[in-house]
Amino acid sequence: MIKRKKLIEKLGVHIEGKEQIAPLAARILATLILTGKQGITFDALIRELAASKSTISTHLTTLQAANRITYYTKSGDRKKYFIIIPDVMIQSMTEMLKNWKCERDLHFEIIEYKQDINKTLPNDSDEIFDLEFHTDYLQFLDQASASIEKLKKKLTEKHKND
Repeated sequence: MIKRKKLIEKLGVHIEGKEQIAPLAARILATLILTGKQGITFDALIRELAASKSTISTHLTTLQAANRITYYTKSGDRKKYFIIIPDVMIQSMTEMLKNWKCERDLHFEIIEYKQDINKTLPNDSDEIFDLEFHTDYLQFLDQASASIEKLKKKLTEKHKND
């Protein structure tokens, strides 16, 4: 149990910084990640995170509205079992790829601008822009994007079969 609490805190801090969300919302997400498909009830979240009903309720509502979590019910049981939306990783990867494409396009514009400036300068000028970083960064973005696309495809196919 101590290991779980420590991991929830560590993962929560990471999510909080990465997603720019409230600390308790991040810890709810961390708890749901570690709980898995079985889900966790509202009362169990209150106990596990030692937070008030109203605070947990507010963050659950916010996370549902943000399409990060959902819930299911069991026949004959009045409780809601909260879980991470199954394709949340796919959504995250899609957003990451979109951001990387914007960065890629921006670096192409920067390269083009710097090449134009370089053409106006003497070949031995100290002011000539070195374009190596941009080309290396573009190569990295292309390789990373291809890897993420491959993983996203695999997750999408697995999600369809579940």
